[in-house]
Amino acid sequence: MESGVETANPLTAFYPAIRARLVTSSEAAAWPAFAAEVAGQFGRHSLPPPVLLPLASAAAVGGDPARAVGVAAAFSFLLLSVRWFDDTQDRDRDDALCVRLGPARATNLAAGALNLAWSTLAADSALPRSVLAAFGQETTAIARGQDDDLLGLEAVSFEAYWRRMVDKTGAGFALACRLGALAGRDEPAPVAVLARFGRHLGTMVQILDDLDGAFHPNGIGDLASGKVTLPVLYALQAEHAGSEELGEIVRRGQLAAQAGRVRELLDGTDTREFLVWSAFEERDRAFAELATLGPATDEITALGRAALEAIAAGLIADWETLLVPEQVTDVAQEAVVPTRRAYFGRSSAGGSA
Repeated sequence: MESGVETANPLTAFYPAIRARLVTSSEAAAWPAFAAEVAGQFGRHSLPPPVLLPLASAAAVGGDPARAVGVAAAFSFLLLSVRWFDDTQDRDRDDALCVRLGPARATNLAAGALNLAWSTLAADSALPRSVLAAFGQETTAIARGQDDDLLGLEAVSFEAYWRRMVDKTGAGFALACRLGALAGRDEPAPVAVLARFGRHLGTMVQILDDLDGAFHPNGIGDLASGKVTLPVLYALQAEHAGSEELGEIVRRGQLAAQAGRVRELLDGTDTREFLVWSAFEERDRAFAELATLGPATDEITALGRAALEAIAAGLIADWETLLVPEQVTDVAQEAVVPTRRAYFGRSSAGGSA
């Protein structure tokens, strides 16, 4: 049984079909080392719930979710590619592929996963050609956002970083929903709605991922890596007793050296509260987009929209327990954090950009 929202989501019945498509595509590449890594990733870990977004989106616009199995497999390859590229560039996790195989091979396998995402879509004759055009457009946006991150442009301002989240991680989730909707019903208006739903959902995920990276990192963490992400940028513009000290630490490039002190300064503000509130706002905006589609007129459409809402709700589950960290026991935190990481793909094949 997969972890997360599957017990409430009948679309999880498609997990075996998605896995089968992943295996078929990877074995067809005639690259045993790559096929072994894919089998290890998707066989050893649960498929992350966002993999179901294409199927739910296809159903939400009145289409057959089975038509989006290929899209779900392609999105799985894309998530894997992004994770491998991201780990190779960031070098902040001891269990990353680049640590085990070296950065050169990890980069090569990440490129292979991206190419297989494309070829999986191209080989599916049931999908409209517009799917390929959308894939190229959104994956280019993801790469552009990652390049801005590598250039260090994320620290310019809170507003600039927020736009980067929307254009990068938001683009990835928009892609999953947009392609799924195209597979179900190739009509511009509902497809655009599902893309906007996905963009809000991806932005929500990145907000929570940044919060996790600052306060509950898996590996080195954002602060110890010297990354100026959303929690720090918010605290830099907020009024609080430690604002000058925090600003000086960032200006001097001492974020990594003083990660513990920075975390204390962040906890002296409403940083956690603001970010969790912002995440819920993005979730609600995603739900509002779905509402513009009007009432569901059949069982499949209702199932798809309910599945999208269930995935969104699952991705933000349990975050309210961490709003006041000193009032949450270590046992409670240990029960919650691994669950959230599974949602984001931190301990599985996928993950946010």
